[in-house]
Amino acid sequence: MRCSFSLFITLLFFQCTIQDKTKNPFDPSTLAGGSVVVLATLAFQNEIQITSRYLPSDYPSFIKTEILDLDFSEPVAAFFTKTNFSISENYKDDLVLRDVFPLSDSKLRVLFSVSSRSEWREPISLFIRRPESFGHYAFSGKQFEFKFPYPRYIGSISEPKGQITSTLLSDGRILLVGGVSISGNTVSTVEILNPETGLSTILPSLNQSLTGMAICTNPDGIVYVSGGKTVPGNITASSQISNRIYRIQSENQTVVELPVLLQKRRYGHTMVCLDDGNLLVSGGQFQVGNDFTAITNEHELISVQSGTSTTLNSSANFTMNTVFHFAEYVGSEHRVFFFGGRDRIDPFAVYSNAIRRLDLNSQVMDVVGDPLPTSRSNVTTISIPGGDRLVLGGVLGGTINVGSRSIESWNKTSWVSKTHGFTTRAKNGSSIVPYSGSQVLFTGGVDTYYKSGILELYDHTEMKNFVVDTMMNARSEHCAIKTTQGIVIFGDSALNDRRVELYGKD
Repeated sequence: MRCSFSLFITLLFFQCTIQDKTKNPFDPSTLAGGSVVVLATLAFQNEIQITSRYLPSDYPSFIKTEILDLDFSEPVAAFFTKTNFSISENYKDDLVLRDVFPLSDSKLRVLFSVSSRSEWREPISLFIRRPESFGHYAFSGKQFEFKFPYPRYIGSISEPKGQITSTLLSDGRILLVGGVSISGNTVSTVEILNPETGLSTILPSLNQSLTGMAICTNPDGIVYVSGGKTVPGNITASSQISNRIYRIQSENQTVVELPVLLQKRRYGHTMVCLDDGNLLVSGGQFQVGNDFTAITNEHELISVQSGTSTTLNSSANFTMNTVFHFAEYVGSEHRVFFFGGRDRIDPFAVYSNAIRRLDLNSQVMDVVGDPLPTSRSNVTTISIPGGDRLVLGGVLGGTINVGSRSIESWNKTSWVSKTHGFTTRAKNGSSIVPYSGSQVLFTGGVDTYYKSGILELYDHTEMKNFVVDTMMNARSEHCAIKTTQGIVIFGDSALNDRRVELYGKD
């Protein structure tokens, strides 16, 4: 790819060749987005090229004392010292360059100390000059530009509420279904939030007021929600758990209750939309009670076309009655993977650390790979480049359902699970969402007893995590969804605020 650059404020232009855009994230096409940019270079036979692992959407780790590693195309790292680097004037007192030293002949580490970053709204520029004694190598200098995300309000949802069932639609809008109002009642509202305009469109309501539904989207973009409960908190009657399924079509703004009912009422269950148009509903609480007898280990296969529900063979059952697990459907293999879960909702619950695999062809479930280091329920799993699936958050149990701080991964190819450390705080009730290819953002939650407004990021390439910012409001029981605009955050059943905040770079 051929590209042109302007060297600082001069009118001179230079040409460069980038052989592989994925290996050189400092692509000038990202300049409008304000991320990482290479602004100047010259084309010589032994010209030095510098690259870094950060992609335009990544968050460079300039928090407290942090590092930036640079890769050179030639073994020249030893030529560069601290005197060859400088920081743009606007942030020279906030981001202090501490040290520069080689990690190898062609790799250099830049060490920073951050005194303040509360108002980093403008890009930060890092300038690299050519060493005076550089031999026969050619290097014209570079400028790396980093633009940092920050929170701001962009719009509103229809009413203050939390515990909302939500999903990102194929057109980039966000579907919100049900939830709990600040008065403590469940709601039947269905709406679509447009993160580009901040406006919300109301759709027809559900036939029930519900929270805690399972949700999935089929290959045609049609959304289904199932089960849930009509009251917040513990149920007191079996009828308060729903056995209904709704189909929501965003294009024609319709909300339809299907004629088929679940064979078991379900809450704390999962549902996946299969490639053949059917729905698989798994586990969950189906009757009143805190013990394991109120939880099911069965799966139902729902045929939307014929309007029937079939219970899978007992060979497909969970090894224990399971609630609050995580399901991931792999359509190419016609299999569903399940992570975590527990067998009851009282303090004596047994928690799972197994990774279970259900073959939909044979209707057989087995346990695969190493057990996860931590047994927990309510986990979130996120697939990242390299084949790892991060296993994050969740609940460890006990009388107050303590949130898990553990950061773990499971690799489907090697079947190996690993621990990568811990978040700085407990994240009970946090929303966990991909931020970039290798980074995950934790938003809000409950830090032991107190509601949190902390934004924390885990970087799997660096295998470390750090606090990056604070939200506009402390939130739990909320939603955080990655959109093209950034991370959209909204909802809280105890916060009288309809506003939607965006954590983005633009």
